Amino acid sequence: MSGQPEISPDTRPEISFVIPVYNKADILPHALAALAAQKLDVAAEYIFVDDASQDGSPDILQAHGSAFPLHRILRNTKNAGPSIRLNQGAREARGRYLCLIDADELIAPDAVAAMLRLLRQNHAEMAHGKVMRTALAAAEIHPPAIGMAPSCAISDQPLKTILNGRGFVRMAWLVETAVFQAAGGCDERLFIQDESLPLRLALKARRLVDLQADVMWAPQAASHLSANKRQQHHDRFFAYYHLLHDNPALDAADRRRARAICASIAWKAIRKSGLRLAFATALAAYLAGKLGIDIPGSYLEKAAAAFRAMPGIRKP
Repeated sequence: MSGQPEISPDTRPEISFVIPVYNKADILPHALAALAAQKLDVAAEYIFVDDASQDGSPDILQAHGSAFPLHRILRNTKNAGPSIRLNQGAREARGRYLCLIDADELIAPDAVAAMLRLLRQNHAEMAHGKVMRTALAAAEIHPPAIGMAPSCAISDQPLKTILNGRGFVRMAWLVETAVFQAAGGCDERLFIQDESLPLRLALKARRLVDLQADVMWAPQAASHLSANKRQQHHDRFFAYYHLLHDNPALDAADRRRARAICASIAWKAIRKSGLRLAFATALAAYLAGKLGIDIPGSYLEKAAAAFRAMPGIRKP
């Protein structure tokens, strides 16, 4: 049974859910059921962006559409990746807030209501919730309610919090649409947005709410992009590389931290993804970063060149 309020097609939504979909037929019915059960007292719209799925996902979206009073299904004939598809959906959004979630995870029934309450209560522009990974099949997952006052941390330095924290890469965001637009949306130079989007949003937001609650539950999924470690390493590196190059006015501490993360990713990519970069030099840069020593820009340029030459990388 839907937890959505009755609204007319002319109602301007408070929240726009933007959900990219690619080959999620196995989990999608369960994810949609959880989404439809959201307990909201504000108007919401649902924008599903299919990225040229080949497994019947668009048909499943069509079959379940009646559960969502205001919804659109944007179909595409070319697979372009989640960065581009999220931006495509966001351009269609009319809500004050964007809820950005994945199509292969199940959302807790009161998650968005709690996130919205915390944003308003704390005069914040962006909120992130935790994602619980589980070995359970999607049909066996019944996310518990998180309550209207879940434990959270409030940060007035969102970029520093994200640079120095963990757990902000999964798609469990509620963010003011104006902040998403000011950030330029997802970085379309990268196929996967997980690492870059939080950085871009944090540059434009004044306050972040970090929920210490599991708002999403992630079952095993055959088509999950996280299984492609080479692509993950490539896009993670360039998330921080672009942060540095696009924002030369970053303070020294943030620049040092971003460079250290770049060095860490390059070191992992040498060992796990076959990145062709001098082993000893990469190890030295990695250890320097761990010790808080600033890493020369010349090393990052060498690492960037090696990542650009990495074969088999999807680029928008």
